[in-house]
Amino acid sequence: MGLSLQEQLLKAGLVDKKQVKKANHEKKVKAKQKRKGIVTADEAEQRRLRQQQAERAEQDRQLNAERAQQAQRKADQAAARQLIESNRLPLEEGDVAYHYVDGGSIKRVAVTRDIADKLANGRLGLALHNQELVLIAAETAVKVLQRNQDAILAYNDPADSEDDYPADW
Repeated sequence: MGLSLQEQLLKAGLVDKKQVKKANHEKKVKAKQKRKGIVTADEAEQRRLRQQQAERAEQDRQLNAERAQQAQRKADQAAARQLIESNRLPLEEGDVAYHYVDGGSIKRVAVTRDIADKLANGRLGLALHNQELVLIAAETAVKVLQRNQDAILAYNDPADSEDDYPADW
């Protein structure tokens, strides 16, 4: 029968009797701790590794959720651009100044009286497409607002306006 690994290492001179005795003692202590239910360093290490894996998996899930949100946001912006491009109306220059808010500053555009009235009543909306102001129908403005609110510069939703004036005027 062949020699055990310990005997082979001893014979080769790679270990001495003291190291073999220490290894056997540690083996017996671990076996005794396992029988008594004492947590060994290996088990604690395994528990720590499982916890790290769970944390890493949670981080990966959060990162994937963020990427999915970004992809959805890009898809919505592309859909809004396409809606504006396919439903744009010509912006006719006129003598009436229509004011709108763009990025916190008030700007104005010269339009005809008819377009200004339609913008004020909520039948038209004003959008920015390729750094150009364009008019879009109210239905299109509502669809674009659902996808990308930043694409619409001015839209007066008729449902938001309150025509209930005080009766004691």
